[in-house]
Amino acid sequence: MQDESGSVRALPAGPAGAAAAPGPGGPEAEQSGTVEPRAAAGRRLPAWAGRHAVFLVVLAVGAALRLAALYAYRPVFEFSGDSYAYLTLSRLGVPDPVRPAGYPLLLRLLSETGTLLAVPVTQHGLGLLLGVALYALLVHRQVHPVAAALAAAPVLLDAYQIVLEHFVMAETLFLVLLVAALVALLWSPRPPVWACALAGLLLGAAALVRTLGVVLAVLVFGYLVVRRFGLASVGAFAALLAAPLVGYASWFHDYHGRYALTAGDAGWLYGRVAPIARCELLDLTAEERILCSQHLPRDRPGPNYYVWDETSPRFRLTGTDEHRDAVLSSFARKVILAQPGDYARMVAAEIGHYFAPGRHTGYRDWPDGSWRFPDTDPPPPQYWHVSEPLLDFEEGHPARQVREPLAGMLRGYQRFGYTPGPLLAVLVVLGLAATLLALPRARGGQPAGPDPSAGAGAGAPPVDRRRLRLGARRRPTRIRSPLAARLLADDHRADRGRRARPRRGERGRLGADCALLVALGLAVLAVPSATVCFDYRYLLPVLVLFPPAAALALRQFTLTRATPAPARPDGPAEAAPAGDDVTTGQRP
Repeated sequence: MQDESGSVRALPAGPAGAAAAPGPGGPEAEQSGTVEPRAAAGRRLPAWAGRHAVFLVVLAVGAALRLAALYAYRPVFEFSGDSYAYLTLSRLGVPDPVRPAGYPLLLRLLSETGTLLAVPVTQHGLGLLLGVALYALLVHRQVHPVAAALAAAPVLLDAYQIVLEHFVMAETLFLVLLVAALVALLWSPRPPVWACALAGLLLGAAALVRTLGVVLAVLVFGYLVVRRFGLASVGAFAALLAAPLVGYASWFHDYHGRYALTAGDAGWLYGRVAPIARCELLDLTAEERILCSQHLPRDRPGPNYYVWDETSPRFRLTGTDEHRDAVLSSFARKVILAQPGDYARMVAAEIGHYFAPGRHTGYRDWPDGSWRFPDTDPPPPQYWHVSEPLLDFEEGHPARQVREPLAGMLRGYQRFGYTPGPLLAVLVVLGLAATLLALPRARGGQPAGPDPSAGAGAGAPPVDRRRLRLGARRRPTRIRSPLAARLLADDHRADRGRRARPRRGERGRLGADCALLVALGLAVLAVPSATVCFDYRYLLPVLVLFPPAAALALRQFTLTRATPAPARPDGPAEAAPAGDDVTTGQRP
C-alpha cells in the first residue's frame, strides 16, 4: 500500500497483516478465529509427513508384508513341539516343567475370540508397534529421522521376523516386553522412579515368557547402578522385577517341589556339551559314564539329538527327575571344566555364525527351513516340525491354506529380505565405538598455565586477541592491564565450558545406552550358543537392539564433532604498549 508521501509500504507480517487481507472464509470465519488454526494444521501435516516420510514408507511396506502373510498362509504356522505345548498349557492351570507360563497366558486371552487366526493377527500388529516404538524413541533422542527409520527397518521388514510373528511361538511377546522396558528406561535422561519400576515389571514379565529375560534383567540392573540413578530407582526396579519371578517360582514349587522358573536346563546343557565331550579326560561316576556318546567325535549329531531323541544316552538314566537332572548337570559341569578351550571355541563359533553372510546351517544346527515361508510341493521334511497337523484352541485340527501366487512372492522375498550378518557386525562396532567415545579422557600432556597474578614474563605467549574481542562484545570494557585481560579470557573460557557441559553429559548418556544395547544383543546370542544350540530363531531379538545402538552411535558421532575441545590454559598476556586497548588492538 502507499502512504501519504506516496512511497510503497509493505503490510506488516503478523496477525495485523493477516487481518487486513480477508481470507476465503469470509468475515464470519475471521471473527470466529477458525481460519488460521485450520491453515496452520494444513501446513503442519505436510511438514510432519515430509519429515517422517522414510519411516512411513518402511512402515507401509512392513504392514503390506504382514497382510500378505495373513492372506497367503492361513490360519497360522505351528512348530509341533513348542506350539503344541503352548496351546495345551493355555487350557491348563499348572506350570510346565520346560516352558514358563507367560505366553500361554496370552494364548488363553486370545482363545476367547474362538479363532486361531487371532494369534497371527495380534502378533503382526505387535510387530508393527515394535517398529513404531523404536522410531519414536530414537527421534525423541534427536536421532535424524532417516537414521531412525533405518534402525526400525530390520524389525519391520526382515522376513524371518514376519515368519516368527506368524507362528504360535513366544518370540513376539518377548520382544514387545523387552522393547517396552527399554523405552521406559531410555526415554528420559534420568528416568523417574515409576519408569524404573515399570521397566523392572516388564522385564520380569519377559522372563516368564523366555527365561533369557533373567539374564537381560541382570544387565539392565548393572546399567542402572553404573548410571547412578539413585537408590530409590534401583530399588524400585529390583522390587518390581522380583515380584513376578518370586510369585511364579513359588507356584512352580507347589507343583514340582523346587523354586525355579523351569526344570529343563540340565537336559539342554547336557545336549550342548555332549558333541564335544571327551570322556577319557573326565573323572566320571559309573552313572555319568552312561551319558558318553557312542559316536566318534567327528560323527556326533547335534544337541537336539541328545536332548530329544529316544535313543539319546540321557534316556538310559533311571531314578526321579531331580536325580536325573543332577546327573546331567554334573556331567555337563565336568566337561566344561575339563575342556574349557573346546567349549569356548564352540560357543565363539556359534556366535560368529550369526554374523556370517547368508543363511546356512550345518548338520548340528537347527534347520533354517523351519523359519521360512513353506512350500506345499514338496512338503518340508518331517524333522523340521512344521508339517504336522495344526492344533487349535479346542484341540481340533484346522486345515492349512496356502494361496498362490502371493505365497510364492513371499518365499521369493525371503531369499534376500533379511538382515545380513555382516551388517549386524558393523552395527555392533558402531555401538562399541560410541561407547568408547564417551569414556573419560585423560587431561595429561597439557602444561598448567602460570598464575595470572604473576603478570607477563619474558617469552610468554601472546594474548589471543580474538577471544578477548568475543568477550568484549559480551561485556565491552576498555582493558589496559594484562592481568585484567587474562581474567577476562578465563571468564570467557568458563562460560564456554558451562555451555558445553550439557552436551558432554549427553555424550556420556549415549555411550552408556549404546553399551547397554550392545551388551543385551550379545547376551541374546551368547546364552543360547552356550546352553542350547545354533538356531536363527535366537537371532531375531538383536533386531531391536543392534540397529538402535548404531543409530544412537551416529548421534554420538555428531555430538563429538560439534563439541568444542576443552580450552588449553593460556600463558600470561603479553604486555601491551601503554595506552593500547587490548579488546580492540587500537589506541584510544
